[in-house]
Formats: sequence, structure tokens, C-alpha cells
Amino acid sequence: MKIISHRGSNVSNYKPNTKQALLTALSIDFIDGIEFDIRITKDKKIVIIHDPIINFVSNGRGIVKNMKYKKILKYNFGTKENPSKICTLKELLDDINSNKKIIIELKEESNDFKMFVDIVYNIIKNYDLNIYITSFNYNLIKYFKTKFDNCGLIIGNGINIKRKYNHFNFNILTYKYRKIYNKKETFLWTINDKKEDLEKYNIITDNPYLFED
Repeated sequence: MKIISHRGSNVSNYKPNTKQALLTALSIDFIDGIEFDIRITKDKKIVIIHDPIINFVSNGRGIVKNMKYKKILKYNFGTKENPSKICTLKELLDDINSNKKIIIELKEESNDFKMFVDIVYNIIKNYDLNIYITSFNYNLIKYFKTKFDNCGLIIGNGINIKRKYNHFNFNILTYKYRKIYNKKETFLWTINDKKEDLEKYNIITDNPYLFED
């Protein structure tokens, strides 16, 4: 079992998906990697954020894809005690000095994704890191795989069930679908309590200390 910290949650006093939280997770010995989400801004910057809007994760308001990066930088994505600016993908990768798993989920709800993929690929190709690329968007991942080998599909919650047997390098599954084609590298998300039959999987969790040996 490998333990993957979901957005750097619950490993520090920093909020999830901030650079400080993610780097802290990577610095903890028993944690084997991190998973985080990226989106594209109006001016084509790749930023680390899960939601399509900044309303619930910052003290600002707006839709990421409709906002310029400099405007988003005005807002606090941390807490009052531990403030944090939104982080770009490049800024985070620049500060990683580890061979742990770096799982990057591309958030794109439309099929207008090729420019997004091209920009992300042109960033990650410059790093000698253990990068995994994933998404719910099947066509996006299919296109990304033409450029970068280590790609995987997220399956669960009614999404991509018919594509459970695919040509990608790995799958990310909900616990319900854990028995799908486990001959390839398989991650289960988001496992936040102890369950049976977890030993052969990699676990993506908000609570890494629950699985510490």
C-alpha cells in the first residue's frame, strides 16, 4: 500500500491545495506522494485549485477561467493565521526535490481542452519528477497520452464506468469499483477511513495519519 496525500489535507496548518500544504505532505516520511488539481486562467496560467470558482477557497469571488492570474493573486487562499497566494503548477514543481508520486488532476468540464493540455505538457516536460497525469475527462486524457506516457483515468460516481478496461497506465477508482482490472497500477480515492482489502492498492486520502504504520 502506498499513501497519497489528497491535496495536502490534514498534514499541517495550511489549507489544502496550497503550496505549503503539498510540500509539507511530501516531506513526511510515510507519505508516498501527493494528488492535486489544476485549472487554467483567462491569461493561460496553470494554477492549483479544485473548484471552478474561487469563492469557497479564498476571500475573493470569481470563475477561474474568466479571471487573469494577477487578479487571483490579490486574494488569500490560506487562513488568517497562515495566508497563502494561489500557486501555479510551475511554482510547485520548481520546489519539489523528491521521487515521490506527483498526481496531477486536470480539471476541465468542457471538451475545449487541447490548449490546456499543450500548456500543461510544456510545463511538466521540463522536470525529472515522478509525475502522473489524470482526469475524469476521457478525451482529454486520451489526447494527453499522445504526448506523455504516464496517464490514467478516474473512474467512479457513475463516470467512465464503461471505460473501465482502457489502455492507460493506471486507474483511479472509488472503493466500490476497486476490483476493476487491478493488474495495472491502481489508486483508490478518497479513502478516509479503514476498509477491508486495501493492501494491494495505492490509497488517496485526506487523512494520511490514519494509515501510518
